[in-house]
Order: sequence, then structure tokens, then C-alpha cells
Amino acid sequence: MLEIFKNKILPKLETTQLSAPAAKALLHVLELQDCQDTKVLEQVKNSLGNLNNEAVFTEELAQQIYYHPEVYANEEEGIAFIISWLPLLENGFYPDKKSSEKLNEFLYFSLGYLQSEAISEKERTQIFSVLKALVQSESNASLTVSYFLIRTVFDIRDCVNSEFIIQNCITHQILSGNYYVLNSDNGFTKYSFSIDNEFVHHFFKGDWHKFVNALHLILPVGKVYLPNAFNIITAWLSTDLAKFYQEHPDLVFAAHRALNERFLFMEEEGIALLNLQTKDGIFPLISALGTKEWDAGDVLLFNNRDKNIPQNQLDQCYLRFLDWLKAESGSNFYTEAFQAFGKHILTVESSTVLPVAYILFWFEKCNPKSGIPDQIEPYNSLFSRFLSTGSTGKLPVVRLGNEDVELKGEYLIEEIFQIKNNRTKWISDLESSNLSDPLNQFLILTFYDAREKLATLFDLDNQKVLFAYLEKMAYSAKQADDKVKKEYLPLLVKTLTALFAETNDFTLINKIWALKNIDPSVLDLCNDYAQLQYVNESRPLFLGLLQSWYNFLSDYYYSLGTESVWIPHMLNTQGRRSAAYLNELDENVSHFLNRALVHLFDFHKKSKQKAESNQLFQSIQTDIENYLEDFLKELMEHNLAKETAENMYIYSKAHFAHRKKLQESIQKHHDYHKVEEPKSEKAILIEQLQKSQINSSEMTFDPKYASAVLHNLENYKTEGTCDSKLLEVLDKNIIEFKTWLSETSATEAKFIQALYMTLLDKDLAPETPLETYGNLCRNLFVKLAKDSKMASSYQMGLAAMANSGAYPENLTTALLQVVNLLKA
Repeated sequence: MLEIFKNKILPKLETTQLSAPAAKALLHVLELQDCQDTKVLEQVKNSLGNLNNEAVFTEELAQQIYYHPEVYANEEEGIAFIISWLPLLENGFYPDKKSSEKLNEFLYFSLGYLQSEAISEKERTQIFSVLKALVQSESNASLTVSYFLIRTVFDIRDCVNSEFIIQNCITHQILSGNYYVLNSDNGFTKYSFSIDNEFVHHFFKGDWHKFVNALHLILPVGKVYLPNAFNIITAWLSTDLAKFYQEHPDLVFAAHRALNERFLFMEEEGIALLNLQTKDGIFPLISALGTKEWDAGDVLLFNNRDKNIPQNQLDQCYLRFLDWLKAESGSNFYTEAFQAFGKHILTVESSTVLPVAYILFWFEKCNPKSGIPDQIEPYNSLFSRFLSTGSTGKLPVVRLGNEDVELKGEYLIEEIFQIKNNRTKWISDLESSNLSDPLNQFLILTFYDAREKLATLFDLDNQKVLFAYLEKMAYSAKQADDKVKKEYLPLLVKTLTALFAETNDFTLINKIWALKNIDPSVLDLCNDYAQLQYVNESRPLFLGLLQSWYNFLSDYYYSLGTESVWIPHMLNTQGRRSAAYLNELDENVSHFLNRALVHLFDFHKKSKQKAESNQLFQSIQTDIENYLEDFLKELMEHNLAKETAENMYIYSKAHFAHRKKLQESIQKHHDYHKVEEPKSEKAILIEQLQKSQINSSEMTFDPKYASAVLHNLENYKTEGTCDSKLLEVLDKNIIEFKTWLSETSATEAKFIQALYMTLLDKDLAPETPLETYGNLCRNLFVKLAKDSKMASSYQMGLAAMANSGAYPENLTTALLQVVNLLKA
């Protein structure tokens, strides 16, 4: 390539008029062009002599080297000529402005030739190496060549040549970095390729509109899957351009249209331009989306927004997106824009970016009765993010008035859903589904958050509707998965217990209490609520409530403490209060009290009998005793009937020996009704015998003893007294006793039957505290029954019961012993 210089340029050089510095610069040029053996070089050397001058590459010399239009007349020679510049440019010898403009002119008309097969790839690379060196040079050529390249890049009329320049500028990184412009001091100022006032002044005559319009025109242009003009321009984008867009909304909308075309047809997207930012942090192309009515293209653009854009610049955009979702009766749901981009917009963000209006839209679209079936599941999937705080019972944070606001149930009820007087639309429709429905879950969160204010938000009729809805949702939890059940069922129960905390409707209370059976997660909540309602000292007592207390004792006992778990609390705290209430009543409550006390004594006895088998029964026994102690101490004596006081006194002798205070209270009631009667001869005899230290074996038979023993056998369970001494008297005097019985057959039958019943009492079995009394009963039974007509029947009956497996081992053994004795 250096031959072109020797043949075409060297012969035309004028060296005689050159100054010494210019001549020295020419000498360097000739050496770089391999012209050491030429006469011109010898002449230049001779002209310099021994002068040690600094080389200066003057404009006149630059034109002698670079400005040769005649060479460009032949494209092949013109290309060779330009390539020959490389060593000169590498050593800082740059063409002047006039020569650079001629270069541009040649290149413009020779772009087709440059792309032809006549030019090798090496030669093309060398050409663009020359252009890169010129653009980056501190010379007039920098701006001149840069202008040519940029104008060609933006020239969409000649797309072939434009594409050629674009690809090579990208390959060789020519239009990146800096360029240089001659300043007033004849020096050069460095500028970066960045879109600002200087850039627009240098390349678009200071016309911003012209530049922006040109930018919009080239955005959609280029070959698919190849880099294009925007790849060059991306590096130029600046805050100044962002500010210009901010000040010219009409151009922003034009940019939207151009970007839409680019996104649709070009693989490489214009995201950098779309997310352009001013120095003040404003994203004009994104925020402007909030000021227009959207089409599918705007959905595409918003989907490609920068994820760090401040939320206050996006709020209006989300509202415009919502308008688009609602438009055309919601038919945009079926568009490619929604499926490809809209879903993504609603998927990647948390609920905190969405305006509160989206909640109402969600409820409208996913209503199980009025919603479009094929939209319900997708929208529920997208908007279930509003439930992300469900496990904490909190409503989500959303956007309201350009602020992050944690939603409140009261606000949703009154302002968003407006269900205060529109229960049919919002509750009746939703209760057709179940707790698995995200809408119901959100509504439960809403009511839960507003639970303390629901009583004022809804009148009584609406409260009943709300109760029915929440109760149905609670039972529908059985069909929900375990996670949903354990998250929302407790919230639901807490809402009901708050709403009906002051109700006097015990039917409703029991319904809420019954929810405990749905899942263990609400067991304690429901039981605590029941206790608060049934044992509430701020609520007046009534007979029906007291009756409920005693009835629920049965549930507590028979469920082994799993039902009515508040009964121990009642028994240990309400004795005095319930007695005080009965004292103040004007009506006669003796019949009520008789039934109540019989009920309490019955379960006390049952518990006492089973106390050793289960600690729970011991606790029930103690709790009943605590209640009776407080109750009877406070109760006025006239409220109890004489018979009740007498029976209670008899029972206390057998079962309350360990409770001194309780016995004192019972004694008080007994004494109130006590009327002294002369003791019978039999009673005096029994009392003397019980108190005496006389050996019963020394006593003789007396019919009075037999009557006392029969009475004891028939009543020892209720009276609590097992009189072994009297039995011993009869046992030791068995012959006289049997002789006496033979004279009174009716009494004999009563004795044998009474003794027979003692055989089946496990409390009288061997190895029990009453074993002695039991042994005497068994011995006496054998002696009386063995020779009787019914002996064989007793034998078979006792054998059958012993072998039934219904009795403990110690009693079974005793029964079999009796059977064997009857056989002998």
C-alpha cells in the first residue's frame, strides 16, 4: 500500500517553500512511507543541514500529504491511498479539515465498493482502523469524520450502507469514547460521545428535536439478531436526554411508539432508553405511562421498566394498567399482551406496589357467582399475594395516595367493599365457596382486623348474617388443606368471639364453642370463650345458667376432662357467688337445690370411687368439695328442704370426714332443721354397741341386732357405715340367728338378698379397706344360703358372673370361693 504514496503523492510534493519545522515533519513522513532511497528525501535532508529543529506538521504540509482528489477518481487507488495513512496516523500526522471532508466524500460514494468482493477483509479492517484513528485524534479530522459516520448511522434512507457503517463501528468501537473539536485557542477540546447540548450542536446543528426524531426513526430499524444503531447509541444516553424528554411529553409518547416497534421486531430491546433517568432521579418515559390511556404496547413497555424506579413514579402507571385490565369488559385478559407481559407485571412484585383498587378488582373478577370461570383461577393465583401476611393475621401493605399503607379492616368494609348494607353481594355470593377460596381468606382477614368494631359497623340483623357466613367458613375448613386451616380458622374464631363477646344468646355461644371440634388449633380459643361466657362475674346469674353449670359437669366427667374444660374453674370460683344469688331470690328454690345437690353428690361419689384409677377423678372430687364448701357456707339455711339437709348430712358422714369446714357448713344446715326425737330402743342399743369395747363374741343373739344388721346391709352405701361388730354377733350366734329367721321367712329372704348384693360390691372385695366387712358378708351368706331352696340358683348365678370378666380379679376370686363353698 505504500507504493501508492511513492507513485502518486511523492512526485507532487513541493519542498522548497517548507519551513524547517515542516521540512523535518516531512522527513518523518517520508521515512514512515519507506521513501529512504528517494531524491525527495535527500533534498529535504540537505535543506535541513545540521539544524536541530522540532518537527511541525503544518496544515499546508497536511494538504500536500492527504489532499489528492485525483487519486480518489479510481476507487481501488483511493482505498489503497487511505490505507497508506495508517503509519502516519499512528505517529500523530493527521489530515486537515479539507482533506478530511474529501475523505468523507470519497467514502460516501465508495461504500458500495467497500462492501464488494473487490475489497478483502483485511483491507476493510485497515480502512476502519484509519477512521477510528481519525475519530480519536486531536485534529480537525476527529469532528469531520465523526460527523460523517454519525450521519450515515442515522441515514435510514440508505439502509444497506448505513448497516455496513453501523456493524463496523460496533466491531471496531469507533463511536465510543471521545472525539475532539477545535476551540478558540486553536487547541482541541475533548468531548465524550454523550447526548448533551454539545453533542447535539456538533452533529445535529443544535436541534434537539431533530436529533430525537432521528433517534425514534432508527429505533425499529436493523437486522434481526444483529447489533444495530441502538447498540451504538446506548452508550450515548444521558441525563440531559432524560431531561429533554421530561420537558417534552409529546416526544415521550413518540418514543413509546418507536420503542414498541423495536420491542416487537428487534431481538435486542431498547430498555436503556425506556429507563432513561434525569439527574433528579426522574424516569420520564416510565412515569409518562401514568398520564395516558394504555394499549397493549404500553403493557409491554411497563413490563420492561427498571426495577429500581421509585414507587411514587409508578403509582399512576399501575392505575392505568388496571384501567386497561377493566377495558372492553375485561377482554384484554385474553390478549397476548396480558399473557406475555401483564401476568409478569402482577407476578414479580409484592402487594406493596399495588394500589388498593386492585383488591376490589380482584373481588369482582374472582367472585364465585358472577366471575368469569376461566379468569377466576388465574386472577386468584396472581392476587393471592394480598394474603402473604395471613399467618400473622395482618392485612397487606398497599399503595394509597402515593404512600405505603397497611390496610385496615374497617376501611375495607366501609370504603372499598362497601358491604355494610350490601351483604348480599359480598357475603352471600362468597359463602357459596369455602375457606380454600382466597377471597374468603382475605375477607376473614378483613373481619378479623375489624373485629373490635364489627358490633358498631353492623346492626343486629347484619351481625346474624355475618355469623352465618363465618360459621359456614369455619366448618368448610374441614375441606381445606392443613396450612390454610391452621392459619385462618383461629382468626375466624377470634373474630366471632370478639363480635359476640357481650351476647346473651347462649344458643349462639354454644355454636361458637362447638367450633372447637373442627381442629385442635382452635380448641383453647373456643374453650376460653365458653368459660368467659358461662363464668362471667360481670354478667347477672340466672337459674338456667346454674343448671347449665351442673349439667356440664356430666360432660366434663364422662369425657374424662376433654369437654367443658372450664368446669374446674367454675367449681373453684363460683360457689359463694351462686349461693348469694339464690339467697336473694324471692321464690322457693328448695326443689332446684335438692336436684342440684343430688347431682353434685352423685358425681362426687362416682369420682371418689374411681379416684385411684385416674388422677382426674381425684381432681373432680376435690373441685366438687371446694364448690360445696363455698356454696353451703354462703347459702342461707331456709333455702334447703329438711330432707335435703338430712340426706346431705348422712352423706357427709361417709364422704367428707377429711373436710372439716365443709362438714361444719353441712352441720349448720342439718341443725337448722333438726327436731329432737326420743331414741328408739334399737338405736340406743346400736349406739351403745358401736361405742363399747365389749368383745362381740361374748354377746348373745338378740332379734334387735338382726334388724340393725339388715338396716346396715341395705344402707351402708348411702350412710357410709359398714358395721362389722353387729355382723360378728350374728356370725358367732349363727344357730340362734337361723332359728329366728326360720320363723320369719320374709325376713330371711331379705337378709339373703341383701347379703347377695354385697358379694358383687367391688369395694368389699379382698385387699380393699372394707375387706373385713366383705368377708363377714360372704361367710354369713354361705351359712344362710347353702341349705336354702335357692342355693343352686345362687351357685350358678355367681359362677356366671365370676366368669363374665366384668369384675376385677380380687372380686372374681372371692365370688368363685363362695361358689365352691355352696357346692361343698
